[in-house]
Amino acid sequence: MASVVFYMEDSTTLVHKIENDVTTIGRHPESIVVLTCPSSSGRHAVVKKDGSSYYVQDLGSSNGTRINGAEIEEALLKDGDRVGFGDVQAVFYAGDPPKVLEEKPVAAPRSSAKSLPAPAANTNDEPKKPSDKPANRALSPVRRAYGKNSSQNSYPDTTETGCMTGIIVTGLFVIAFIVGMAMRHSKEMNGNILTDTLDKITGGMPKIKIERKEE
Repeated sequence: MASVVFYMEDSTTLVHKIENDVTTIGRHPESIVVLTCPSSSGRHAVVKKDGSSYYVQDLGSSNGTRINGAEIEEALLKDGDRVGFGDVQAVFYAGDPPKVLEEKPVAAPRSSAKSLPAPAANTNDEPKKPSDKPANRALSPVRRAYGKNSSQNSYPDTTETGCMTGIIVTGLFVIAFIVGMAMRHSKEMNGNILTDTLDKITGGMPKIKIERKEE
């Protein structure tokens, strides 16, 4: 006897042996195989027996009927065909279903996950409060130097050092400029820039000679 194994949306399995010439399938309560999935129509499809052959026919359902992924209106069923009634999947068997499924027509467990053990009871009247102190961990050299033992949780102020560096660099540029000017003056004028500069300054001023009268 042919049979259809339905895999419901709630993870249960329903084995139906086809005994009638026409087996109605859908959400309507008068259907021979009642589907509760919202994607199945009230009168979704029928499985018809014709001699030793079986056919599935869609009854104009909203989400269609498929065989092995292909949507059909009516098709011949072969052993092992996977039939979809909306989101409900089923497998057609030309004979009896696998023995395991036949022995257990409905597999009720939704999930086989192991239940978690209950938490251990707290013997104290008051619940434990989380500790405010973090676990002791080794501090890195940087954290030891600038950590909680430091007066401020920041790196040392380097503003003064930066200013001194700027002054030194500026002084070096000034000295280099003066030396360069002196070398150029010595090469072009064949003289000393300091004495020449003093001569120019003093040369423009009138010289006053003071004579003392003898009595």
